Amino acid sequence: MKTKILSILLIFTLLIQYSFSQKSERIGIIDMEYILSKMEDYTIASQQLEEKIGEWKKEIDLKSKFIKNLKDSLEIERPLLTKEIVDDRKSEIEFEVKQMNDYKEKRFGVNGDWVVQELLLIKPIQDQVLNVVQSIAKQKKFDKIFDQSADAIVLYSEKKYDISDLVLKSILRSEKLEKLNLEFSEESFNPELEEKKKEIEEKKLKKAEEIKTRRELILKQKEEKRKAYQRKRDSLLELRRKK
Repeated sequence: MKTKILSILLIFTLLIQYSFSQKSERIGIIDMEYILSKMEDYTIASQQLEEKIGEWKKEIDLKSKFIKNLKDSLEIERPLLTKEIVDDRKSEIEFEVKQMNDYKEKRFGVNGDWVVQELLLIKPIQDQVLNVVQSIAKQKKFDKIFDQSADAIVLYSEKKYDISDLVLKSILRSEKLEKLNLEFSEESFNPELEEKKKEIEEKKLKKAEEIKTRRELILKQKEEKRKAYQRKRDSLLELRRKK
């Protein structure tokens, strides 16, 4: 009898533990790509990165065409060239190819400039979003938040689980407050700031005056040279007439 009671108590304890372990988790979903696409800072940073990448690709394309021209020229002229000249031209082409490959690695390698630029331009904005997500997760008591635009496999989720707009509103609200605070601080009279602005304006005016003076001096020197040349020319013409 005692053994039976102990068995029942053990089963009851296990059932309670199981029920607690099966407590439903509070889960949220975000779409990072959607959030970032609505942020002006991210759009500007992405455009800047794309422009830089475009410039680098253009430089590589020009270098590639230059190397192709070298190769084509060598093939056309080969019958007329000595072995030494051909070898020199080949070495030049190999050098240019190596330079181009090194440049590609520098710009687009694993630790290339594009990675550095992405860290400088894009990552701070992504970190800002992640900080807001973490803050909302704590406030709303979410156990887990998945990003459906990343590697997390989310085949289906109801709209009520998607907190992307909530994250976006929080970010935009913070940016608006920062802008208002900045405008307020700019409107507030600050003697030191006003003095600094005055100094900057004075420096600008002084620099503009220096540029103007320099330009006038250059024009004056050019005019004097022109007049000297004209006088010399007139003298030579006069001598020829007398002869």
